[in-house]
Amino acid sequence: MIIDYLYGFIELKRRLYDLVGIEKPNYLFICLDSCRYDVFKQANAPNMKAIGQLKQAHSFACFTPSAMIGFLMNFPPIGLNISRLYPYKKWAWLPVELHKEGYKNAFFSPNAVLPLLDLNLKGSLLKEFDVKEFIKYDKETNVDEIVKDALSFFNENELIYSFLLLMETHTPIFDGEKAKIPYPIQNPKSVFDFQMKAVEFIDEKMGILFDGIRDSGRKTDVIITSDHGELLGPVQWGHNPGDLTFYNQSRITYSNELFEIPFIRGTIN
Repeated sequence: MIIDYLYGFIELKRRLYDLVGIEKPNYLFICLDSCRYDVFKQANAPNMKAIGQLKQAHSFACFTPSAMIGFLMNFPPIGLNISRLYPYKKWAWLPVELHKEGYKNAFFSPNAVLPLLDLNLKGSLLKEFDVKEFIKYDKETNVDEIVKDALSFFNENELIYSFLLLMETHTPIFDGEKAKIPYPIQNPKSVFDFQMKAVEFIDEKMGILFDGIRDSGRKTDVIITSDHGELLGPVQWGHNPGDLTFYNQSRITYSNELFEIPFIRGTIN
């Protein structure tokens, strides 16, 4: 309850800032699909870790669509002692609220599930995004192109909310050299190292993105997190309850590693 009052105060303060002309921040949300907290913590990722303090959080879902809906309804992961991600309404659709404030919204990702869900919902999931790029990203790794597109969107618009859902940490994992698909009997340590190298590969590209934002001089609020964790074997692997089935029965059971995710928040400029 106290936290809700505090965020109500923050929302009031934001309105007062509007009245006196204080600059609104841009918002950059970076989600590393399937990235475990322990993997991210161990990875050499200086660019992302320089943004702010790394915290352990817990996702409210173990598969992407549910996590995305939570984020886009302004809900933070569990365990951060905050009640919302941004100083806007809870339960409201965040892209709608940001449009009201003059923001342009963009979603960049190779993830095929979201445009399929949007199609099933007759376009209602993504219609508030001014730019939504999915199908064009069809290579083993797409983070280079996503960074390029995100910087273009940033430079072409005065106020932006950009959501980057990066897939290099998702199976098939791209470790900077090639895509690798873990096998059901894969050594868990090997898969852990695959994903860690993927985080480090992404971090190099995030350095380019962050430098471009710094060069602009524009204040940008950055969140780096994941949608859920991952089971790395040797028996249970994956994350979606439908990933590993036997006679139509899921072989994925609850595990902390399915829900433990990294969370970093900070400001550029």
